[in-house]
Amino acid sequence: MFLFRWIQGLVSYSVEVRGQSMEPTCSPGRLFKASRLAYFFRHPSRGDLVVVRPPGTPAHLEIKRVVGLPNEQIAWNQGLFRVNGELLHEPYARIPAAPPGDDEIQTRRLGPDEYFVAGDNRLYSHDSRRYGPLTRTAILGKVLS
Repeated sequence: MFLFRWIQGLVSYSVEVRGQSMEPTCSPGRLFKASRLAYFFRHPSRGDLVVVRPPGTPAHLEIKRVVGLPNEQIAWNQGLFRVNGELLHEPYARIPAAPPGDDEIQTRRLGPDEYFVAGDNRLYSHDSRRYGPLTRTAILGKVLS
């Protein structure tokens, strides 16, 4: 049994949602399985739910959604994203009518190993809009369920 759990820990792990940044997709307190091997042979895709380690928080893990991929230009305003000039269709996102202090368009060109992540609940998410893009190594796995 110990060997099975050890192998399972190498392949996947459980992550608990804390806070409301991923509502309505993920409710606080819900447990999800995440795969450590999902990105072993491929890169994260736009729309994937991923487990990330934000910069400066070595013990803190978060679930976010991949919005921007390497070498893309990301622009955001009032919770909406544009990728290379095209409005991103995100039916899962909770976008407020006019979030306070978010009235200017922000733009960022991602580097060759950078990903832009955001919470689905745009008003209550601490994400790449605040701490910047993440490198591939900061994406620890893909959320499975």
